[in-house]
Amino acid sequence: MVFETLYPAFDLIFSPITIFPTYASVLIISAILTLIVLSLNRLLVNKNIMKEIRTRMEELKENLTQAQKEGNKETANKLIDDLMKTNSQYMRHTFKGLIVSMIVISLILPWVGQKFKGLTVATLPFNLPVVGYTMDWLVWYFIVSLTIGWIANKLLGVS
Repeated sequence: MVFETLYPAFDLIFSPITIFPTYASVLIISAILTLIVLSLNRLLVNKNIMKEIRTRMEELKENLTQAQKEGNKETANKLIDDLMKTNSQYMRHTFKGLIVSMIVISLILPWVGQKFKGLTVATLPFNLPVVGYTMDWLVWYFIVSLTIGWIANKLLGVS
């Protein structure tokens, strides 16, 4: 691994968390990582600009639908071009947060995988497709991250 040199630093930082049972340790690390990613995204992506771009896209879509109903191909083609440019602008603004999030996750997630490799987080009383009867750290991380991300977005009013 490329980032194995960082593992001792992560061991030092997260060692107080790893003394808990596996499910609690992964839950806490997942929560911390999810909140860091959400915070960075909130800092890097300007909500006002994103809202303006979304509003512009909705207006363009409405105008495009109207032009298509009227059979005005020239106006429809112009609106499609404008919509594509606006969508490209939207993607550029969201891409910054995505890149930083991927860097943070790609630094810490391999360490978590190495630390909790082969450990069972939970044993289920039933068989889930793909998961089976036991839940490893990655499945638990995924469930916790989605849940905490959803709750945090609702609390912060992020759309």
